[in-house]
Amino acid sequence: MKRRIKITGKYLLIPICAEKETRCVSFSDRNGKIYEFNIPVNDRKEPFYSFHYLAPLNMEKWLGETITVEGDVPRSFLDGMALADAIPQAVQSHPLIHFAPNTGWMNDPNGLIFQDGVYHLFFQYNPFDTKWENMCWGHAVSTDLLHWEQKETVLYPDEEGTIYSGSGIVNEKGLLGLPVDAQIYFYTCAGGRSQWSRGRTAVQKLACSTDGGETLQKLEGCAVKHLAGENRDPKVYWHEESNAYYMVLYLDKNDFMILRSSDLRSWKKSQLFTLDQAWECPDLRRIPVEGGRDKWVFWCADGFYYLGDFDGYQFKTDGVQHKAYRTAIPYAAQTWWGTKEVITVPWLRTKNKGKLYTGCMGLPRRLTLASTKEGLRLRQVPVDAYMQARTNVYSHEGEGKVFYMMQKEGALETCIHMEKPGGFTMNLYGTLISYSALTGRFAVGEEGVELGKGLNDFSLIADGELLEVSAENGLVLAVLEMESDRKSGNVTVEAEGRAKVEFYRVR
Repeated sequence: MKRRIKITGKYLLIPICAEKETRCVSFSDRNGKIYEFNIPVNDRKEPFYSFHYLAPLNMEKWLGETITVEGDVPRSFLDGMALADAIPQAVQSHPLIHFAPNTGWMNDPNGLIFQDGVYHLFFQYNPFDTKWENMCWGHAVSTDLLHWEQKETVLYPDEEGTIYSGSGIVNEKGLLGLPVDAQIYFYTCAGGRSQWSRGRTAVQKLACSTDGGETLQKLEGCAVKHLAGENRDPKVYWHEESNAYYMVLYLDKNDFMILRSSDLRSWKKSQLFTLDQAWECPDLRRIPVEGGRDKWVFWCADGFYYLGDFDGYQFKTDGVQHKAYRTAIPYAAQTWWGTKEVITVPWLRTKNKGKLYTGCMGLPRRLTLASTKEGLRLRQVPVDAYMQARTNVYSHEGEGKVFYMMQKEGALETCIHMEKPGGFTMNLYGTLISYSALTGRFAVGEEGVELGKGLNDFSLIADGELLEVSAENGLVLAVLEMESDRKSGNVTVEAEGRAKVEFYRVR
C-alpha cells in the first residue's frame, strides 16, 4: 500500500499504535528513499485509524515536494498521517527534575556537551514506539541539569545503518575545516541492523553542528572502520599531557580498545584490553580525589568501574571491579564534555507503566573519589544546581514518628541522619519504604535490594515514580521505580532511636 503526500507543513505526523507488531515503512522523494522505519501498526478494520500518539517527522527539506510513503500497512494508517507546523504534545505525567521524552522509547545518553551555558543531552531514541527500535539521536537542552526542553530529533537511520551511541566535543583545536565553536560528534553507524543497511557492518562516524546543536550534519567517510563484532559507543576526550585525542571503544564480548588521533579524522590503535564482565558504553576520565590529586577511572555500561593510570596511550588497572549502583536500573552512564567538575548521568531502565514513553534519565551527579577503609571509592552527589534549587520545608530532630504533608506538587528529598546507625520506615504517599541496618536490605513495597549493613546519612529523592536512594553521602547509590507516580501527599518517617529528619521540596 502506498500514499503520495505533498509536503505543505514542517512536520509529517505519523500515527503510532504503540507496542503492536511493526511493519517496515519507507519514505521516498523523486531521487529515492529518504527514510525507513519499523512502525507498530493497528490492523483492526475501523472507520477511523486508532492510535496512541503522533510522532513528528521533520520534512522541512521537502516543502512543496511530493513524497511517497509505502509499506505492508492498511490504508487507514496511511490516511491517518497529517501535516502540521508544530509538534503536538501528549498530555501525561512526567518526572519534574528527571528528563523523560514526550513520547517514545529512550535509552543511552549520547553526545553530552556543555557550551555557552547550555547542557546538551542527546540520547538513543525511537520516536515511533515505546519499545527499542529505529535508533535515532533525540536531543534535549537545559541550563541547570534539572529542567529540560526536548528539541527535534537530530540524527536518523539511513542506508548505512541505524544511529547507535557516541559522544561529543567542541572543536577547540579548529580541526576538520570547521569553526572552533562547532560541535563534533562521534557515533556508531550500526550497519546490518535494518533492512535498508543489510550487509553493512558497524563503523564509527562523525557528525557536526554549527548552530549550537539545533541540527547535526553527518560527515562523509568513517572515523574508525569496522574492527570486531559490534564495535560501538566511541567516547572521545583530549589528553593534554600526550597532546592528542583519545577514543575508548567497545569491541566485542569483554574487549575494549583505546585509539589516538591528532586530527579527529585518522585514528591509530593504542591499546587492546579485556575486563572481566565489562561490556559496552565505555568512559575513561580523570576523577578528582577528595583532598587533592586525581585518579583515572574506566567505566562501562552496568556501572562497573575500574581504577587505574592512563598516559594517553595505555590504561593500566589492577582489574578489580567496583560497582557504582546497587540496582540494575541505572545503565550506560556518560560524562559531560566542557564542565569544570566531572558530571555523569545514566539512563534509567524504567517501565513507565501506562505512559506513552519508556525510559528516563537519572539525576545528574558530580563524581569524586573518596578515601575509605576499602580504598578509593566513587562518590556521587547531586550537582550544585540541584542543591540550590531545593527548599527546606520541614525539619525535626529527636525520637518518634515525623510527619509532613506535601501540599504542592514537586520532587521531594527526605534526608535522614541517625545518631546511631539503625533502620527506619517511611510511608511516602502510601508507598511503604524501609531499611534494616541489621540485614542491609532496603525495600520499596515488595521490591528489595541489598544496600549494605549499618548505613547512615540517607537521601531519598522521590520524583513521581522514580526514587533515587543514596547513603554515606553518596558512596552508596540505588535507583528504584515505584508503582505510584504521585508528587504530593502525606509522608511519615520513623527511625530507630534519635534522628534528624529533613524534607526538601525541589521544583
